Amino acid sequence: PRAPSQSKTLFVTVEPDASDDWRLDEIADVIRGGGVGIIPTDTKYAFVADLESRDAVQTLYRLKDAGVGKPMSVLVRGFSDIDAYTQGFPDNVVAGRTQPFKLARQCLPGPYTFILQAGKAMPKICLQDPSTKSKSCKARKTVGVRFSADPVCRALLSRLDRPLLASTVPCEVDGDGIEYAQDPAVMCDDYESEGLLAFVIDCGVRENPPSTVIDLSGGAAKLLRRGAGDASAWVEDDEEETLAD
Repeated sequence: PRAPSQSKTLFVTVEPDASDDWRLDEIADVIRGGGVGIIPTDTKYAFVADLESRDAVQTLYRLKDAGVGKPMSVLVRGFSDIDAYTQGFPDNVVAGRTQPFKLARQCLPGPYTFILQAGKAMPKICLQDPSTKSKSCKARKTVGVRFSADPVCRALLSRLDRPLLASTVPCEVDGDGIEYAQDPAVMCDDYESEGLLAFVIDCGVRENPPSTVIDLSGGAAKLLRRGAGDASAWVEDDEEETLAD
């Protein structure tokens, strides 16, 4: 992949297996300082921010150009983060299916996003539209959770004190509706001009599919999107996706 042109954004190249993960030390410091950037996951590259930093979260929303209709996800370090920031996996057991928590243990880390009820520790700024200061803006009660298997993503998270708020970097689409591959150098050039992007971690060009999205916030599993993760353990193979674009 080509290097970004005259980049003002910190651009760090890391081996996909994280064998040189010492390079992530500087990135971790930038995140602690409120910087927002792009990192790899086991699906696509994602914008990330310290979820406890109001300024960082607002910057992420501005980069993504997202309002209340575009909820973010939380990139967690492990199941303890899921317990801390959500109300956990539901206890209900659907006839003939394994309990959700046990299924999650089998699937994670992996290319899934689980929609769960938000916990008390989840910062309010992460559950509402930061573009409005209206107190009447109703906060969401659910949050997406990603426990990524990507070695670089996990190595970075291990250096931090808490999870990261995250949202997939949009992919450009050609005339036939086919997504272009995500090139870190191109993404850097595209977003640094706004003066909001603090860093990019380059692990090479990615053509991965998105995560499989399973909504467990209402109890029984509901398929929102078929992606890289096998949905068959959660829903019937003929269940249709319901996630809007």
